[in-house]
Amino acid sequence: MEQEGVIKYKMNWEPFTPIPEYDISALIHFRNKCFVHQWIGFYETHQVGYGNISQRYNNKKQFFISGSQTGHIPVLDANQYSFIQKYDIPANTIKCLGQVKASSESLTHAAIYELSSEIEAIIHIHNNTLWNKHLHKLPTTNPEVEYGTPEMAAEVNRLFQSNTIKETGLLIMGGHEDGIIAWGKDFETAFGLLEQL
Repeated sequence: MEQEGVIKYKMNWEPFTPIPEYDISALIHFRNKCFVHQWIGFYETHQVGYGNISQRYNNKKQFFISGSQTGHIPVLDANQYSFIQKYDIPANTIKCLGQVKASSESLTHAAIYELSSEIEAIIHIHNNTLWNKHLHKLPTTNPEVEYGTPEMAAEVNRLFQSNTIKETGLLIMGGHEDGIIAWGKDFETAFGLLEQL
């Protein structure tokens, strides 16, 4: 199994800069629902968390995302989310604010938000059964491409430009065992797509 939950981007983290005031109650609610489903959680054998969730901020190129290594916590509060203030995918850099570091998957979330201004919510889960069932049947990223890298962001864009994921709102991470990402105009949409699997 590849090393899970490791941050691969260059991070500028400002833990003492306040994050913007914003209603992230739906983000908190659906993250905690994902934990109950064991879609977000913690691998005891590897002692590392998996899965993450994010919400766009004010229709800008900014978003809130669950903090790195918070998968073991059953119920997150607002302080356990990071705010992505700025990112540069080709340069592999992220500037984040808040008490926790941003998820290792932040660049992938950024790439998905860039696909459409209508995307407001993203959920990245882990589920071995669903991953094996839908691998290469649903849109699947190149197995050679690692999570949390500019190359993964390019893969997301490739699938979008080829019309493969424009309608599905889902993709399977070919090189990230168990990884599935869903998105939509709200969390109800993204979560519903995962339930339909």
